[in-house]
Amino acid sequence: MDDVLRKVAELKALVTELEALDRQRVGMGDRLVDLEHYFRRAGCPELSQQALDAFVGTYAGRVLELADGMRG
Repeated sequence: MDDVLRKVAELKALVTELEALDRQRVGMGDRLVDLEHYFRRAGCPELSQQALDAFVGTYAGRVLELADGMRG
């Protein structure tokens, strides 16, 4: 029974850690979107594209990866 209780505590800690990481990732994605918008409005298309590429490569790529994993 002690092993089960330890695993329950481990699960709770891991879920808490994952939630914190998710909030951090969402915040970083928001910052990339803000930077892309700023650079586009400032007339810096190369920097705007760089921010957009970072966002799409990280977030859209992750969504596709998760979807692929759900199929398997």
